[in-house]
Amino acid sequence: MKKYITVALASLFSLGLYAQDSNTNFEAESKISSLERHNDQLNIYFHIQSSFDAVSKDGGETEMAFKARQFRLEIKGNLTDKLFYRFRQRLNKDTNPQSLDNLGKATDYMYVGYKATDKITLITGKQRQAWGGFEFDLNAINVHEYADFIGAMDNSMMGGAIIYTPVKDQEFQFQITNNRNSYLEDIYGDLSAQGIEQSQSPLAYIVNWNGSFLSKMFQTRWAYGIQTEAKDNYSTMLTMGTKFNLKQFQLTFDFMNADEKLDRLGIATKAGAEWLAANNRKIFQNVTYNTLILKAEFQPKPEWNIFAKGMYETTSVEGVENYDDDFRKAYGYMGGVEYLPFKDQDLRVFLAYIGRKYVYTKAIPSLHDYNTDRVSLGVMYRIKAF
Repeated sequence: MKKYITVALASLFSLGLYAQDSNTNFEAESKISSLERHNDQLNIYFHIQSSFDAVSKDGGETEMAFKARQFRLEIKGNLTDKLFYRFRQRLNKDTNPQSLDNLGKATDYMYVGYKATDKITLITGKQRQAWGGFEFDLNAINVHEYADFIGAMDNSMMGGAIIYTPVKDQEFQFQITNNRNSYLEDIYGDLSAQGIEQSQSPLAYIVNWNGSFLSKMFQTRWAYGIQTEAKDNYSTMLTMGTKFNLKQFQLTFDFMNADEKLDRLGIATKAGAEWLAANNRKIFQNVTYNTLILKAEFQPKPEWNIFAKGMYETTSVEGVENYDDDFRKAYGYMGGVEYLPFKDQDLRVFLAYIGRKYVYTKAIPSLHDYNTDRVSLGVMYRIKAF
């Protein structure tokens, strides 16, 4: 009898140990799952591009200095399977709240998103306008120098977007945003002498298509939009990016066009300041910008990227003598090499040459051609801090 009692007690004791061990494993798995969920909810990044630059203008004396070109803090995560958020702040740009959206221009993103279905996503808050083009789409830390067109854009706006993905490699975005961060008068001053009035609905309407074909060998980033610059003054923008993507070689071509009833980019207005002052005006109207960007990249080995890029830009003002026929032309030419020492880190050490040349019509004596040259040795680093 004692023998059976002993066996029974031993069996109960063993079952108790098994249950305790199973419960411990379950709790451990739950904690790991909870930790993974927690990590997915909060991701912190630092985006950095800094370099040592040697710069000269028109072949003159060379200036040398260290420069932090990009420094941004990003926080993003998935709160649930459907709800996500993103916040990104520039740490070297103005943080003063603007009069229209009440946010500083330093804020790139501050939005929440909702995955309504597998094919439809909704976003609301401050976001980048959904313009096309591969250079526009790149992380800013990976751009050695933007074309003037992109550099002059204000493209982080309050608004809403619907992203529709009918199939895996085709995405369409329909977006309505503010078309600027501040009210018209706060940007340009009183424009009533030119018959320009504030619009009651200063909005931008953008349609974007991101496509991928042949196993991502051919890709598109195209967009078209209409912006209400002022009352009865509308501007249109067409941006078309096309990419040929092979295993070790990529070729991208971007075309950008803006027809602006009011010179939103401001490049023509800045160049024509003397003419505007003489004619009692503050801003050019009916301005056309065209930009072409061609970039080639080659990776002889996974840790090396060799690149070359060319840019061509024109500016003209309709109906203004001497300014109406591509009075300003800008050329850009650059090349260099990037070294990626770590497979698991988004770190690039680079050496690059950037040349720019600006040519103006000879019919405007106050505008003079000039060129700049820059050699940069630096680092691009997207740090996953948490």
